[in-house]
Amino acid sequence: MTLKTDVIIDHELCTGCGACVRDCSKLNLELRDGKAVVLSSCFKCGHCVAICPEGAPSLPCYADVPVEYDPATFDLPTENIINSVKFRRSIRAFKDEPISMEHLRLLIEAGGHMPTAKNTQMNRFDFVQDSLPEFRELIWSWLEDVYETDRIMPIPVDVLSGFIARKRTDPKDDYFFRNAPAVLFIESVDPLDAGLAAASIEMVARSLGIGVLYNGFLQRIVAACPQARAYFDMSDERGLNACMLLGYQARHYVRTAPRRYPSVILR
Repeated sequence: MTLKTDVIIDHELCTGCGACVRDCSKLNLELRDGKAVVLSSCFKCGHCVAICPEGAPSLPCYADVPVEYDPATFDLPTENIINSVKFRRSIRAFKDEPISMEHLRLLIEAGGHMPTAKNTQMNRFDFVQDSLPEFRELIWSWLEDVYETDRIMPIPVDVLSGFIARKRTDPKDDYFFRNAPAVLFIESVDPLDAGLAAASIEMVARSLGIGVLYNGFLQRIVAACPQARAYFDMSDERGLNACMLLGYQARHYVRTAPRRYPSVILR
């Protein structure tokens, strides 16, 4: 009887060094007759693939091709990373220019490679760009209807009334979308999964000249709007846990903004 597993070990390549056995968090590998063998099904974290010096393990269930480690392209100076974190800004002014498909692909690649609980990879990324004018109209029409009929609102009524008044005075004064060319919603079972993916996407976005604004109001509105949920075929299994306005930055910042020292406990 052949054991059905997720990981495949190429015994022609395996030298029995035991690196994958020692690194397996599920204790799902062992050495037999000088070769690594898989004991049962796993959650496919890929550590065995990443650590094997010979490239013997593989995970055929994934389409992603592992990239060989190269310090010249993988390692970043710590000071550069810290400065990049400090320099990030919430961007509210965007160029009237769509994000290129290549840049969108890189953003999704960044989000898809962040950790998720037990490597479930249950995040779903809902991008709106080409149909954003239609989607924006859908949201504002629903908000106007909710406001006029005094139904339960996803944000405070005084806040919504102010935004609607501004929009009626000037149709271009769109507080929720801020004339961004694209919006990204991240659905996830675990909010932390979405947060980690969003942070990774933002860091890569900055390197591409793309600014990001996390929009909690719009997130709550879309989560509450039946038409918006149907627009994306949003799952009840996943919650809408991140909303990011995206676009090439229209303003250039020349230094970091000051912050208070963080609250820290060290015991």
